Amino acid sequence: MKTIKLFLSVFCATLSLQAQEISKDKLSIIAESNHQWTGIAMSQTNRMFVNFPRWSADTPVAVAEIINGKIHPFPDANWNMYEENPNHFTCVQSVFVDKANRLWVLDTGYELEKDKTKGGKLFVFDLQKNELTKTYDFPVEAITDKSYLNDFRVDEVNNKVYLTDSRLGGLVVLDLKTKEVRRILASHPSTLAEVPEITIEGIQRKKPVHSDGIELDKERKYLYYCSLTGENVYRIPVKYIVDEKYNDAFLGAKVEQFAKTGANDGIAFDGKGNLYLSSLEKNGISVVDKNGTFKTIITDGLIQWPDSLSFGNGGVLYFTTSLIHLPKDKRPTYKVFRLDLK
Repeated sequence: MKTIKLFLSVFCATLSLQAQEISKDKLSIIAESNHQWTGIAMSQTNRMFVNFPRWSADTPVAVAEIINGKIHPFPDANWNMYEENPNHFTCVQSVFVDKANRLWVLDTGYELEKDKTKGGKLFVFDLQKNELTKTYDFPVEAITDKSYLNDFRVDEVNNKVYLTDSRLGGLVVLDLKTKEVRRILASHPSTLAEVPEITIEGIQRKKPVHSDGIELDKERKYLYYCSLTGENVYRIPVKYIVDEKYNDAFLGAKVEQFAKTGANDGIAFDGKGNLYLSSLEKNGISVVDKNGTFKTIITDGLIQWPDSLSFGNGGVLYFTTSLIHLPKDKRPTYKVFRLDLK
């Protein structure tokens, strides 16, 4: 009997190590908020930016820089006043820092009172001066008032920006030279919800959320994406997306299933070609390594709806929690985590 117990103890310990690749002492909370954030972006000088989508009337800030754990409106308080003005945010869903160390801010144009999108905008800020340098428009005629642009990546090689639409499904492509906006793969299964529901901490969520997470590999060879109410990550060669002669039928045939992962929100590559994922149903972070192996590297009860991921200096992973599955009166503070992958 003792032998059996010892065997079971060793067996369970082995399973635990397999499920938990990284020790929990590598995980730390570096910021908390009583207001719901989604996106996070780390600059090349390790400045940290987050955004708060206006999904409720009590959202006081749209974009902020976190300094020593404190929230500072970015670029200033005036931009965050939610007024009908070109230099005010409406509903910011995600942020991203490009290779030139510029902060890109995606404003969905979603109007809470009307439950419609008036047209999105993509703002580009110079982080040396904290000033706006460019604005790109997503006219409502191009994306429709039912659209909700979610996440995006900047392709500086091909002068494009690729975005997901989580409300209607499909990908949106912005040409940075012509400012043309076009929608692709809107009806393709890879950009639509794949499962009728997902379960997080015993709570079933049946509302479909289509294409959400998106990422480019370092070589700008493939574009990766996934639906939140889904179970796979897909990819498509960038060379076909940037060539406008290809229609959806052609593009759809070029989509590949990259990995079966379960439900994810944000996804991000590290510098070594490993794709990290926010594993919603596991309260954790997972990875598809450069060899194509999927594994969950850490789980924790505090990691409640891990949302967006961003790498800082030294290969440190930062991510937000947005608690979307929980009733508002049951939510603890929203958190930013730091995960040391070394």
